Amino acid sequence: MKNHFASLQNHMEMLCQTIGARPTGSGKNKTAVDYAFEVFQNCGFQTSRQEFKCMDWRNSGATLLIDGQNIAVEPAEYSLPCDVEGEFVCLDTVDALQKANLSGKIAILHGDLCQEPLMPKNFEFYNPDEHKHIIALLEEKNPKALITVNPHKEHIIQDGDFNIPCAVVCENTLDTFLSSTGQKAKLSMKAARIPAKSHNVIAASGTGRNKICFSAHIDTKPKTPGALDNASGVSVLLALAESLSRQKHNFQEYPFQIEIVLLNGEDYYCTPGEIAYRGRLTSEYNLAVNVDGVGLRNSATSVSFYECPNHFENHIMEIAGKIKGIERIEPWPMGDHMMFAAHGIPTIAITASTIFSLIGTVIHSPEDDMQNIDLESLENVVLFLLSCIEMMGISSS
Repeated sequence: MKNHFASLQNHMEMLCQTIGARPTGSGKNKTAVDYAFEVFQNCGFQTSRQEFKCMDWRNSGATLLIDGQNIAVEPAEYSLPCDVEGEFVCLDTVDALQKANLSGKIAILHGDLCQEPLMPKNFEFYNPDEHKHIIALLEEKNPKALITVNPHKEHIIQDGDFNIPCAVVCENTLDTFLSSTGQKAKLSMKAARIPAKSHNVIAASGTGRNKICFSAHIDTKPKTPGALDNASGVSVLLALAESLSRQKHNFQEYPFQIEIVLLNGEDYYCTPGEIAYRGRLTSEYNLAVNVDGVGLRNSATSVSFYECPNHFENHIMEIAGKIKGIERIEPWPMGDHMMFAAHGIPTIAITASTIFSLIGTVIHSPEDDMQNIDLESLENVVLFLLSCIEMMGISSS
């Protein structure tokens, strides 16, 4: 029976509207963790918080002056503060960066150097050599500050371990820099890195040796209510726990533990929650299901498979065929599901089929709000997860 609609709406409203943006390490992130912890406890799950160190980054604005002209600017996420003045140099290629003398100067990065966000120095899951090379060159050249000309909504440098102050300007300001090369700029940024602690939430039920894990990340970027990314995934797992609690006499008979983990740090620069959690992963995990970016209006829900045997994929797709709006897509190599797959655990990733078109526009922005959410689609994801649990229980008996 479809009876999760009101619950899903309540969880979504709490996370997106009452709490809002919940970046790792912030007070609102703690509020979201406490809220989810209480829901799981009320459902009778054995619930714990897994602590890890991080930072709470505060942004109090920035100013940029070129020849007395004010230029719109903001600190890059996790940047150090600064109050500097110096000649600025515009650089658009790795070759130009390699040849530049940036000592005592402000570097303006654009063109090829700003085509995509650079991976943070200590990001363990993916870090291309070309990104490492650019970061190493910048540290070697050691300018007073960096300013990236950003063609997208994502900041080019988002790294709390990078110790050159970094600001961001819009692409339409590039001509001002190019026509003023050799002049001085004055950059002031009020930002702060504050040592903090945060937590994953881990809820478990059942006594079997083996485990089935359902995961979603609870954190957001600093300026977004994160409805799709990822209040929707968290709300689905909270509703799943409530549904399992109502049928407790059934699911406790399964020969495996059900573990629900809300990971904290997927949208943080170095995924500390994921690194803390992965130490728990063993061969006892029979299946991991990661839910991230579900419930997009006018979109199907997609499943993709990693490290799964063919017969298992076929069984899952038989279940999907009985639930409205669920389809299969090819594997996509980003997100928390890859942590499980890297350990050889059979893994399913669930997301909205068309969400990839929103990366760089809606996702990570203030526009990622509840207007994008179809609650009926979320309800169908809960039903799908319940059916997967039932199928695993039957096949394990």
